[in-house]
Amino acid sequence: MVSAPDKERNRWVILFVLYLCIIVFALTFQAVPPILTLIRTELNLSHAQGGLLMSFFALPGVIVSIPAGMLADRYNPKAIGAASIALVILGEVIFATGNSLPVLAAGRAISGAGAMTLSVVTPQLLVQWFRERELGVAMGIFNTGMPLGTIVSLNLLSLLAETSGWRATVWASAGFSLVVLAIFAILYAKAPQRKEHSTAEREDFLQSIRHVGTPVWLIGFVWMFFNASLVSFFTFSPDFLKSVGFSIASAGFYTSLAMWPAFVTSPAIGYIIDKLDRKRTIIIVCGVSTAIMLVFVPVALGQMFALMLLIGITTSSIPTPVFAKVSEVVEHKRLGLGYGIAATCLNLGVLAGPALTGFMRDVTGTYQASYILMAGFSLAIVVATLFLKRRSGTAGTNK
Repeated sequence: MVSAPDKERNRWVILFVLYLCIIVFALTFQAVPPILTLIRTELNLSHAQGGLLMSFFALPGVIVSIPAGMLADRYNPKAIGAASIALVILGEVIFATGNSLPVLAAGRAISGAGAMTLSVVTPQLLVQWFRERELGVAMGIFNTGMPLGTIVSLNLLSLLAETSGWRATVWASAGFSLVVLAIFAILYAKAPQRKEHSTAEREDFLQSIRHVGTPVWLIGFVWMFFNASLVSFFTFSPDFLKSVGFSIASAGFYTSLAMWPAFVTSPAIGYIIDKLDRKRTIIIVCGVSTAIMLVFVPVALGQMFALMLLIGITTSSIPTPVFAKVSEVVEHKRLGLGYGIAATCLNLGVLAGPALTGFMRDVTGTYQASYILMAGFSLAIVVATLFLKRRSGTAGTNK
């Protein structure tokens, strides 16, 4: 049994460990965008094929995310987390040594299987330690890990690629993942058990899916459209900026500006939802605002600095209420399943978004249509959120 002082101390250590894990996810996920131009040039790939390198990362997650969440509900999450990071490293090694699209795609798929499982396990573990209080703040801090990893990828890794080649960036990411694996193995501690948690072990797959409820699937659709838009944005914005005269390093820098506001907005949004809730209001306002600004990206080169920061403010305000909402509509004993459903929907968005966006660029010969498509994905976030509000009957969840 963990005493109150030990739990108070341990939960912040756990937050640090899980924060490192989400940075692993971000670095692996965003390994392609800053080096996409170099890969396409070396291997003579089309924009659609380049988008597939992001899509193949998500493909395994469509299959493994829900089973991974259910396994985390029932068995040792430390073993599942460690195995996930190990898969990430294996995939990165394959990707770094590949010389053809099929090999690169295989490396991305293996990394994706590990990273997407990690994305299911980490928020579940965070909720287990913080569900009694300060969950919004913890989620807000946790959700700055994705922006931080993306900023490092778009700036430091793009600079490394420019000086040492794109493969050096993948090896650097693999090395960081190995360090985090060691830290996770040493510092991770199991959350205090709850009696309600054990009841999930008696349910089979179909029972769990049937009992988890409709609201979490609707939240999953919100998460799917959000990632279809945002991942497409980060996949192709460096290539777009490069095509209009930016260097690889400067294109990565300007794209990364959309991640910087998250270090303020994400914890702030977490504090707000702890105090005032208003999760749906935040998602709707930010979804509409993002859609409007995405349309202007190809025609506002002179205002790119400010535009990227504004996009960062709106997009970084969405993940925290989404993650918190999952823990609100799903029983604790099925928490892993709930985040597995969210991750499955995320993967569907990543699978379709960049491929469709790259295809749109190849067909039209311009990025204008691609950014309009991204804006359409953002508007779909709003539609899904409004539908969730109408369908949700849980008291106190319609804000």
